[in-house]
Amino acid sequence: MEKLYDPNTSYLSCEKTVQKYLRSLSNLQIQTFYENLEFTPFPILLMKEYKKRFDNSKNKK
Repeated sequence: MEKLYDPNTSYLSCEKTVQKYLRSLSNLQIQTFYENLEFTPFPILLMKEYKKRFDNSKNKK
């Protein structure tokens, strides 16, 4: 049986892997996930990535 929290065996099993996955998504995909936040298995990490991408762009203007 796969070890669920072993980062070497499961793609979405640890925080670093989820962060890497979120960074690989397009802006549109991040926005779609964010709009459906209650359905994601990693809401806090998704919120952090969303804020990193979109809140910083507003502050630069």
